[in-house]
Amino acid sequence: MLERRIVFVDAARGLAVALALYIHSLATFGAWYHLPRLGQALVRLVTSAATPTFIVLFGAMLEMVYYPGLVEGGRRRVRVRLLRRSWNCYVAYLAVVAASVVGGRRGMLHGVAAALSLGDAQYGNILKFYAFALVLAIPLLGFRQRRGLLPTVLLGLAPWVAVAWLDRVSWPPPSSDLSYLSAMLVGRPIGRSWISLLHSQALVVTGMTIGWSLSAGSGEERGKRFRRTATLILLAALAASCAVVLAVGPRDAFGGYTTLRYRASHHVGYYAFGLVEATALLIGLSLLLPPRMAYRPGLAPFLCLGRSSLLAFTLGNCLLDFWPRAWVLPVTTGLVASALVPACVMCIVLLVESRLFEPAAARGSPAPAAVPRPLRKLG
Repeated sequence: MLERRIVFVDAARGLAVALALYIHSLATFGAWYHLPRLGQALVRLVTSAATPTFIVLFGAMLEMVYYPGLVEGGRRRVRVRLLRRSWNCYVAYLAVVAASVVGGRRGMLHGVAAALSLGDAQYGNILKFYAFALVLAIPLLGFRQRRGLLPTVLLGLAPWVAVAWLDRVSWPPPSSDLSYLSAMLVGRPIGRSWISLLHSQALVVTGMTIGWSLSAGSGEERGKRFRRTATLILLAALAASCAVVLAVGPRDAFGGYTTLRYRASHHVGYYAFGLVEATALLIGLSLLLPPRMAYRPGLAPFLCLGRSSLLAFTLGNCLLDFWPRAWVLPVTTGLVASALVPACVMCIVLLVESRLFEPAAARGSPAPAAVPRPLRKLG
């Protein structure tokens, strides 16, 4: 149902997929490790927008797609859809883990541990995060229905008040396989997970607020409300970012964000700076592709990475896992090849869509989604 989709949202999700595949390709091709330090910092500064954008758009999806069904009385149906989507995300994660084992980038025992959430996958950990986040979305949406949006936003921000007490709890030591699971859930012990379900709830509820701004009204009214809401969120994120810079200094703040030190330690700076990038990206794309813009046939192919983002992200990372370790590309070649990876994935996704969509349309039957509904969106 392309007419129901919002063009700039698909564009933002597709750009996030492309950024993630680009940085993963640089590492896979080996060119990343030969970049000068400044080059690495600049690449990280741009590509670090991918994960916060995914999570913000995940929250927007909860508000725009699932919450209306809950309001209409379809609680059981919404719960089933969320669990089905969670299962599909975990299957996608298992596919990436299996590809890393078959491609020789992870050992069999490590792959089994990763499949059980007791180890890490090289590139697909965000898929595992989504599988858990979708289950957590069931009580979160129930709270949203009972209490309203503002209390839900406060609930999502509340964990940051308790962050100081996390280090007082005895978590599994880094040597324990359980440390991967606890780090993914609550961010402790530090260094075992790139994203924490507990800490990222702030981004999820922020996305729900953005979803609320896009879920009602005519195209023009919706655009104005979105820009007002997103601008307020951007200003709040900028204020938090400035507080971090004042507290630690510009050099440490820039280095902590671009070297992923803040991300690995679940520092507030990672989430503040990431929200600035994600919100700025959404505002910029909404100006280029207004919310009232219709899904045009000439534009649709370029939005397939966002329209079929789970398929594109999973496929791209599985293909990278099969790249031989011995084939290390020089910097210039690696930069160019990495930019071509998202384009190649886009062509494959378009081919898959054409195989699923066009035959049904030719028969005159209702055209299905390009991929099964639970696989359409990554966030």
